[in-house]
Amino acid sequence: MLRKLAPLAFVVTTVLAVLAVVVAAVVLPERVPTHFAANGQADDWSSRTAAVTVLALITTGVAGLFGAVAQAGPKMSTEWMNVPHKQQWLDAGPEEEMRRRVRADAFVFGASTDVVVLSMTIAITQAARSGTDALPGWWFVVAASWVLFRIAHVVLMHRVRYRLERVVG
Repeated sequence: MLRKLAPLAFVVTTVLAVLAVVVAAVVLPERVPTHFAANGQADDWSSRTAAVTVLALITTGVAGLFGAVAQAGPKMSTEWMNVPHKQQWLDAGPEEEMRRRVRADAFVFGASTDVVVLSMTIAITQAARSGTDALPGWWFVVAASWVLFRIAHVVLMHRVRYRLERVVG
């Protein structure tokens, strides 16, 4: 199921992140807060053009990176793969299943990172348009949730998803 849902989630979150940048390009004021202190208050600003350019580069960079990793998974050398219990997978023979899982996990990493990029674009737009030049409180919840999700996903990958006995035993 993850094999089918992960690519779809990646495409949807990437499209939403790109749309957010397009909307930001239209609605951002000329002066945009682009760096924030730990308390969420802006401490540096950029022009709309610079802010939108950086947001677009981050959005396309994330999509390009994770999309390329997911597409390369089925073809790349196993030397480049960093998966739990890799040698056991190679010794036991289900290498194609390992490659499918690597591809799906790259899409999961990409989709979750797209959510952070999307939220960052929305938060910067909201901060710029609010007149407070401060990140909205919800953004910190999204950022913390992303960290917790990443930790949970990595633990799941190591303890469950790449346990070879689940495949051959």
